[in-house]
Amino acid sequence: MRTIMMYSSFLVICLFAMSEQCGCPAPYTQQIVCGSPIVVEAKIESFSENDYDKNYQISVTKFYKGKGVYDTLSNKTTLVTPKGTSMCGPVVLNVGSSYILSVSLYGEKMHHNLCELQVEVSSASNKLLEGLAGQYQENCDCEIPSMYDLPHLGSRSNKQCGHSSCTGWDTVCARDGNGQCNWQTC
Repeated sequence: MRTIMMYSSFLVICLFAMSEQCGCPAPYTQQIVCGSPIVVEAKIESFSENDYDKNYQISVTKFYKGKGVYDTLSNKTTLVTPKGTSMCGPVVLNVGSSYILSVSLYGEKMHHNLCELQVEVSSASNKLLEGLAGQYQENCDCEIPSMYDLPHLGSRSNKQCGHSSCTGWDTVCARDGNGQCNWQTC
């Protein structure tokens, strides 16, 4: 009984802490890219802010994904980001710098938060650039387990990569010559 009460207390504390914090569901870059409608390289031109959001004015210099979706937008230069931590903010982008960004769409507007891809172009790894060049999107059907999932003890399907022993989040889960999804060289 005491164990149950301790567990219940721990659960309540965790739920309280989570209500004020941002939780990001996809840690691997491949998952973020596959789940995003738009992935771009963009230069930050300026910003403005209100009580809730910081609005960056951007100029897109390269598309990795979603050019057709982007072309349908009426506002192609404003990127809305949250200021509050509970909304996965604040996002801090430096004016004059270029970033690789994944973008969500809400109500015809481009949005971005801390759970999405945000890498300064000058510090992008070769593994990230290789993935963005097509490896991520070509292998979106490969399943990457959550870091909270228990490892599979039995056999796994051809679509599952299993838990990664790689140290970086930019690694690629892709099909090998036998059609099995596996982590590529770390």
